[in-house]
Amino acid sequence: MIDEDPSEEDLDRFAGEIGYCPDCGAEVWDEAYQCPRCESVIEGRIGHAPVDRAASLLSAKTVIVLVALIVLVLVLMQIR
Repeated sequence: MIDEDPSEEDLDRFAGEIGYCPDCGAEVWDEAYQCPRCESVIEGRIGHAPVDRAASLLSAKTVIVLVALIVLVLVLMQIR
């Protein structure tokens, strides 16, 4: 019989030792090698505060807009 759930002893031993995946923000054990949600290797990169996904998304949108503007300028320069 395979039991994949943590035992009561494990829960007591590891209680309070959580961190957050720097890539997806999932709650993980602070010594985890890999995130169970996004499967990124997170060993040594685990944060102890939740990841602000809205700020990350905003910065990604900003980068996309800037790249689009640069491409547009380059295209307009080629037309001249």
